[in-house]
Amino acid sequence: MDTEVSNQITLVEDVLAKLCKTIYLLADLLARPLPEGIDPLKLEIYLTDEDFEFALDMTRKEYNALPSWKQVNLKKTAGLF
Repeated sequence: MDTEVSNQITLVEDVLAKLCKTIYLLADLLARPLPEGIDPLKLEIYLTDEDFEFALDMTRKEYNALPSWKQVNLKKTAGLF
């Protein structure tokens, strides 16, 4: 019985780790289905800085300075929308 309880606790820890993850590889965000807990409208926030610059060809600061319609167009071009 204790082994079964221990396995359930480990499972809960694994699920929490997956849901609390905040950084993903570009390949993970381009694949479907998306990982659990990901906001499909804000995929760019989960990228590393390097993947962000690779995918969108600009820094986060430059991206955030753009009007929202330009941000959406860039995300569509990069496959992040």
